[in-house]
Amino acid sequence: MQSYHHIVIVFESIILLYLGGNALYLLFFAIAGFLHSESRQNPFNKFRHITIVITAYKEDRIMDTVIQSALQQDYPGEMIEIILIADTFAEESLQRLRNYPIKLVEARFSQSTKVESLKLSLSYLNPKTDIVIILDADNLMELSFLRKLNLALDSGFRVVQCHRSAKNTNTPFALLDAISEEVNNNIFRAGHVAVGLSASLIGSAMAFRTDVYQKYIPLLNAVGGFDKELELKLLRDRIFIEYLGNAFVLDEKVQSSQVFYKQRKRWMSSQIVYLGRDFLPSVLALILHGNINYFNKTLQFSLLPRILLLGILGLASIVNLFIDNPVFRWLWFGAFAACALSILISTPNQYYRKETFKALLYLPMAFILMFSLLFRFRKVNRQFIHTDHDIQKF
Repeated sequence: MQSYHHIVIVFESIILLYLGGNALYLLFFAIAGFLHSESRQNPFNKFRHITIVITAYKEDRIMDTVIQSALQQDYPGEMIEIILIADTFAEESLQRLRNYPIKLVEARFSQSTKVESLKLSLSYLNPKTDIVIILDADNLMELSFLRKLNLALDSGFRVVQCHRSAKNTNTPFALLDAISEEVNNNIFRAGHVAVGLSASLIGSAMAFRTDVYQKYIPLLNAVGGFDKELELKLLRDRIFIEYLGNAFVLDEKVQSSQVFYKQRKRWMSSQIVYLGRDFLPSVLALILHGNINYFNKTLQFSLLPRILLLGILGLASIVNLFIDNPVFRWLWFGAFAACALSILISTPNQYYRKETFKALLYLPMAFILMFSLLFRFRKVNRQFIHTDHDIQKF
């Protein structure tokens, strides 16, 4: 009986160490991001030629808005070029889109992925292009976005992740997704840059110097999670990713539990795949070459999704209220408090409102959906999972 008790203590200690480490990691970078101020940029030098690559799969209905957003930028029109990779669009939609002053590239891939669209865009780049921006079909840039990005490139950055923010909070799940995006921005982008580490890529609202884009896009093979594959390759080669927190791109947030489930399934699957592939190489790169950014990225892949972490720590804290072990009781509660605090200080002020507290009632459903994914993400990364977008105008 005594030995059984020791086994339970050891097992609980290991779990607590892992989950508590997760919480402390989040809290450290949340505080760093909260205290972070934007990097000083060099004064204006020149207007660079910018190509905006928009990848779209069966997004016929919403394309006009994102194209109009790009055409209305407060930036010299002759210095902007738009490439739309229209994958599996209806002919009537293509006819309408041909009226815009853009490079419309029609595509029908045997296996539709974002990587295939990006690779195709390489053949249509203008030779004078200095910067390439990747946008999704539902992304809207603020009017001064290109000017801010142009200034950032004056500071010598080669890859920049811009501030992707929610353009809709019209359902409880959309509101929770919007808050999650901002928490990620604070912890994995602003917080990391604040302590000298590379920011995390997020799949769109990303900008690259043309030479970087042309070198690394052909190397990608991902079906899902292309941004993770791209980021790992960049960090392995010591290319720093800057975060531009004052350059906003609006992005549609998931509006239902079904879309939430499908999207998170894709994210979790790619995270597990790249953790398995790159963790040991990143450890060797850290030991032999001091490449902390590459190692830190794979360390992020080992983190439990926040909704799961918060739920498990909360449940463990409640259970330990009824167990006569005050040390574990306080450790579990401390880990829960650290996780909760990291989320609270990373959430922008505009989300502290009545609707948010109503949306919190859906957290148990989100937790159950995420928990069920732990047993269902196998082989998902080999399939293309499309997230439908419904909102057209705002």
